[in-house]
Amino acid sequence: MKALVYHGRNDVRFEDFPEAGVLGAEEVRLKVKRAGICHTDFNEYAHGPLYVAASPHPRTGRSVPLVLGHEFSGEVVEVGAAVRRVRVGDRVAVNAVDSCRNCFYCRRGQDALCLSAAYIGFARDGGFAQSAVVPEACCHRLGDDVSFEAGALVEPLSVAVHAVRQAGVGIGCRAAIVGGGTVGLCTLQALRVAGAREVFVVEKSEAKRRFSEALGVSAFINSDQTDPVTAIRELTDGLGADIAFECVGAAGAMATAATVTRSAGTTCIVGIFPGPFEFDFNTFVSREKSIVTSLGYGDEFPTVIKMLGDGRLKAEPLITRLIPLEKALDQGLRQYETLAATNVRMLINMEA
Repeated sequence: MKALVYHGRNDVRFEDFPEAGVLGAEEVRLKVKRAGICHTDFNEYAHGPLYVAASPHPRTGRSVPLVLGHEFSGEVVEVGAAVRRVRVGDRVAVNAVDSCRNCFYCRRGQDALCLSAAYIGFARDGGFAQSAVVPEACCHRLGDDVSFEAGALVEPLSVAVHAVRQAGVGIGCRAAIVGGGTVGLCTLQALRVAGAREVFVVEKSEAKRRFSEALGVSAFINSDQTDPVTAIRELTDGLGADIAFECVGAAGAMATAATVTRSAGTTCIVGIFPGPFEFDFNTFVSREKSIVTSLGYGDEFPTVIKMLGDGRLKAEPLITRLIPLEKALDQGLRQYETLAATNVRMLINMEA
């Protein structure tokens, strides 16, 4: 099969890759339909291996060379002998967390914290390919009213819904989002569904304004043109945001999120940082602010699929480009940083 295969830093190849053979009893073979190119995929390409297994993973035995892709949807074409939840012909979105389902955290429903999690696209071959084999437990059926394009965005939307849950968002709160990329715009939607009264987006790229406005932002603050702390205090009676979400994974964004949070408010860290950096925690201690972190998702996939079906969440406004698999390396991964100012989510169309 054709696939985008990670061999090492700056070494991702579009090539023929052996398709998995006989299925395990609880495995499912998918014909991949759509796959999202995430900033994490770009980081692996440009700076990795970061999360991609450089040595054999203890549960899967897989390591580089390995197929990337952790946001994807597909059609079930074959099932293992013990598979009961999905059938051939089902349309599914894939939860990238292949957890052991037996450790302390899995028994608490915190699969992302599994002690031996094998993330699809990092420790198992992922969805940047014509075909993928995944555990049945990672497959979630899509309703007839949810497209394959939307199915590929269930993953980042689940990240956002999980973050909003982690932060304890209440009806009527005023929230700020630092970062208007895919996760930030998904968080904007999740906040609206959760009942936030006002949602402010802080972003450097003016091109992201139209996406934010289309999804119901209360105010879009271009941080290259306006001081976000001053702007948000003016919008909140001098207080600041009840909850701020850091959705970039950068030191400057973290400082902004912490500062726009009001006294006794909460800052939720959603972004993944490339490495350590200095931070003055007196920003929190001196004003009794709280810090909450959010990693991935738990059981949010069915909830997100239902909300996509009834229109409470929208995937299509986030899709800026559809590209065929054979062009995904040159027009997707290699161009990701160049296109960052105007791109939200590029999808690979395996049928193109």
